[in-house]
Amino acid sequence: MKNSAVKLVTDNTRETPRERQLPMILSISKEMLKRAKDNDWEQVIVLESQRNILILDYFSIPVSNQEALEVSNYINKVLDIDRQLIELGDQDCDHLKSNLQKINHGKHALKLYTSD
Repeated sequence: MKNSAVKLVTDNTRETPRERQLPMILSISKEMLKRAKDNDWEQVIVLESQRNILILDYFSIPVSNQEALEVSNYINKVLDIDRQLIELGDQDCDHLKSNLQKINHGKHALKLYTSD
């Protein structure tokens, strides 16, 4: 087991930074989803900013024909995670709206009750 870990580290050191960017983008996306599920939206925003930097850097160089299929697969995975993030965000937004409406109803009822 120790040898496989050493081999993995050795193999990864042969990759260029560009070759590591797609896995990093996907990893950050997964962490964003995990944080969103934990309702840690501030960290999601921080991670999204870091991810955008990597995405912009990666696509600053045109994708070769040899990379196209792999890049397409990564893009689809990231887009799937983004759809899940949007869904979670929408659910949280609806929950917040509902809570705000309840607070406003309570304020209105209190105002009516104390106006006499």
